[in-house]
Amino acid sequence: MASKRLAAAVHLSHPTTGERLILLPGDQVPPELAALITHADAFQPDPEAEHDGDGSGDADAADDPPAKPARARRARTDTE
Repeated sequence: MASKRLAAAVHLSHPTTGERLILLPGDQVPPELAALITHADAFQPDPEAEHDGDGSGDADAADDPPAKPARARRARTDTE
């Protein structure tokens, strides 16, 4: 398994030494540390996993559920 590149800063404890680690966006993370990071958005997307063979890069775009519409804010009624 190759190392992954971070998309966001991550704080964790080293599994053997217990040392507190701060990994920054763009850092390459070795597999043993990457296994400890459970947040899926912490890593940059894998370019090999994104394409579906035809070079379009949107393998599952049609299968994604539609985005939720934005909620409108109510106007304030407690004016003084």
